[in-house]
Amino acid sequence: MSDIASIFQSLTWRYVPGNMKKKTVYYFALDEDEKWTITFTPEACTVEPGNTAEPDCFVKGSKAMFLDVWNGRYVPSAIDFLLGRIRSNNPLMLKEFYAAFQRR
Repeated sequence: MSDIASIFQSLTWRYVPGNMKKKTVYYFALDEDEKWTITFTPEACTVEPGNTAEPDCFVKGSKAMFLDVWNGRYVPSAIDFLLGRIRSNNPLMLKEFYAAFQRR
C-alpha cells in the first residue's frame, strides 16, 4: 500500500464527528495514479478510491506536494495555486478539509 493510500484510508477514523456541518465531497487527483473521493457528513467520513461522486471541491497536484503538506513540511500559498502546482475549484474549502480532523 502506498503512503498516500495509507493516509486516505486513515481518514475515516481521524475524522471528528460534527466538524462538517453538511454533506461535503472532496476529490483528490494526485499525479496519474492516486485518485480518492472523500465524503463527509456531520456523523462520518467515507473514503473511496477513484472519482465516485460529484465533488464540491476537487484538488489536483503531485503526490510529493500532498505528502509535504499533510506531514507539515510545507504550507501552500496563493503562488502554488497561481503557478498551477496545486489546482482546485475552491482552495478555501481545503481549510475545511484539514479542520475536519482536528479537535475544536
